[in-house]
Parts: sequence; C-alpha cells; structure tokens
Amino acid sequence: MKLTRINFESTATVPVPTVSQLTNRIRSVLESDFGQISVMGEVSNFTAHTSGHRYFSLKDEQSSISCVMWRGKAVSFQIKDGLKVKLTGKVTVYPPQGRYQIDVSTVMPAGEGDLYLAYEALKQKLQEKGYFAQERKKILPGNILKIGVSTSPTGAAVRDIISTIERRFPLATIYFRPTLVQGEGSAQDIAKAIAELDNLPLDVIIIGRGGGSIEDLWAYNEEIVANAIFNAKKPIISAVGHETDFTIADFVADLRAATPTASAEIVTSVTLEDYMYHIDVKVSAMQRAANRVVEKTRNLITKTFAQKGLRRIQERIAILKQNLKLNTNSMMTDVRRQVDFAKNGLQSKYAVIKANDPKAPLNKGYALLSDGKAYITNEQSLNQFTAIQIIRKNETVEIKLNQ
Repeated sequence: MKLTRINFESTATVPVPTVSQLTNRIRSVLESDFGQISVMGEVSNFTAHTSGHRYFSLKDEQSSISCVMWRGKAVSFQIKDGLKVKLTGKVTVYPPQGRYQIDVSTVMPAGEGDLYLAYEALKQKLQEKGYFAQERKKILPGNILKIGVSTSPTGAAVRDIISTIERRFPLATIYFRPTLVQGEGSAQDIAKAIAELDNLPLDVIIIGRGGGSIEDLWAYNEEIVANAIFNAKKPIISAVGHETDFTIADFVADLRAATPTASAEIVTSVTLEDYMYHIDVKVSAMQRAANRVVEKTRNLITKTFAQKGLRRIQERIAILKQNLKLNTNSMMTDVRRQVDFAKNGLQSKYAVIKANDPKAPLNKGYALLSDGKAYITNEQSLNQFTAIQIIRKNETVEIKLNQ
C-alpha cells in the first residue's frame, strides 16, 4: 500500500474580520435575503420613548423578536402589551448590540393576545364577585409605625422602599419578607407572603416589584394573589411596576401606588418633621396654658393680700420705720461724741506743740542765734564762730565776729 502525505498548511493567509466587519456582513445578508416581511404575534414589553420612538417585542408561544418603530410612523390605534398585531417591515441588525430586529413600517391589530384575554377574564370575574368594590377597601391608619414589605430581595424596589421610609420616617419598623416575584411558583409565594405578614402586628402591608413586561408582572395577575389580598385583615398597598402598569393586584388592593417609591411615600405621609412640628405645637400650647395658670394664681394671691393682709403689712412697715429712726438717732449721738473727743485731743496736742515751738519767743521780741546750719544754744560760746545770724520775728541779720 502506498501512503500519500497530505500537507494541511496553506500558503495563503486568510484575513480575520473584525466584529464590526462580521456584523455588517450578517446585516447585509439578512437585509438582502429577507427584504420586506410581514409577521404576526403578541406585543410584549411595549415602551413609548420620550423621543417619539416605540420599542416592543413580538412573541408567540416559543419565540420572541425585538421591534422598533421610529418616530413619524403613524399608528391608528394604541399599542399595548398583550395585543395581537400584524406588522410589516424589514429585518435589520442593530450593530451596537449585535442583535437582529424588525424595523416596523406599519402595524395593525389582529385580535387580543392570550395573556390579555386571560387578564380580562379574571378581571371581569373578580369584579362581579365584588373584589374591586370601594366600600370594602380598608382605610390606612393615621399613625403608621409598623410596615410589612413583600418584594424581591435583589431588585431595586426593595432598596427604593426601605431607603424612602428610613429617610422620611426613621422611627418606623419594617418587616421585610423576601418574595419570589416572577417565574414558576411566584404567585404562590406572593400569596404566602401576604398571609404571613397579615398575621404580624403591622399597620400596613406593601406588595410590589419593579417594572417589566406583562410576562414579568403576571404573578400579580393570578387569582391566588387576588384571593390573598381580598382575605387579608391588614390594609394592603399594591406597588407593581411603573405608573402605566396595571395588574389585578392593583384593583383588589386597598390602595394602588404608581411605583414602589410612591408606596413608601404613602405610608410615610406623616414624616418625622411633621411629628416634631406637632410636638412643638403641643409644647407651646402647654406653656401658654401653664402661663395662664401662673398668672391666675398670681392675681388671686395679690387680691388676697390686698383684702386681708395689706393693713398688717402697713403696720409692720411703720414699726420698721420707727426702729430705723431710733437707731439712726442713737448712731448720730455716738458719732458726735466720738468727734468731740477727737477734737479735744487734737487741741491739747496742738497746745503742746505750739508751746515747744522755738520760734514762739520771737512773738515777744526775743531773737534766735544761728550759725546758718543750726541754732546756737546757751552751752555754746560765740568765740568759736566767725559769723552768726540773728533771727527776729520779721528779719534775719548776719553779723561777722572779730576774733
């Protein structure tokens, strides 16, 4: 047997396309092969953007495809989730996300979708049973301190509800029951959560979740959930999806909130600031009442003294005045006596000083002798001085002595 060796190495280099190049090739193939197409299905997850563009999914029992209808394309009816439609357009690729979609040219209603029909049937059934009657709905209490919350533990709804309550009224106590809000078994878990929270000492219960398609919210359209809400003893607020989403739970609940955040604002309609203001008002009223009691008591005491004790007070004041006058006279007598005694003492001392004054004899015509530094006494001889001063009352004469 002769074996032949095969060389798998190619001498030519095949270029590798980029992601954008590959996406554009796929887009070119899809758009050229399909061209204008028509398709029928049920609308789901419809969104009307503020720009005027409309986005939705078209689905059947097994598949789903994204659709976009640009602003300016006229529609003669209201597109909504659950509606069965027939549309025309072209298949294209959205490069930033690498997914294909239908660029819708026209859309026409083709009947009600299966989910929408089931929704309307249950809604009609429960309305006839009185589940939506306004007179059976429970009123929320004025002071809400204990709040039950049933929602997914991982979604944005639980964060929005808890953060809003804590910000507006941190004194409230939240009883959170993590709940399965979509998928298999979710309706049963929601009903069970309502029953569990209803057995707790709560003031109100919030059930809800964030927005989504009609399929995502469908658990809140199940009859088991409607029965749980209807049979609950506590007031229930339904906060399912966005403002435009309406579920059976919204109609049965005692109150509907447009969003989960709105439900938290409803149960904290009286905020901590409101409580503090109310307390301040009460304290001010109590202070005014206390002031009135004090003023009334003061007036009563004044009146009583004026009627019964005024004369006694006046007599006491007169006695005090008399005692003050006697004490003042006694003090003045003692002061005069002390002054006279001091005066006599000073006069005696002045007479002694005056008698011992060396210049006193000058008034009688006598003279004093001095060497210019001190007076010359009788014990000193004039022979020891060269010059002396003769001091008289009105003159001083200097005399030189001959030795």
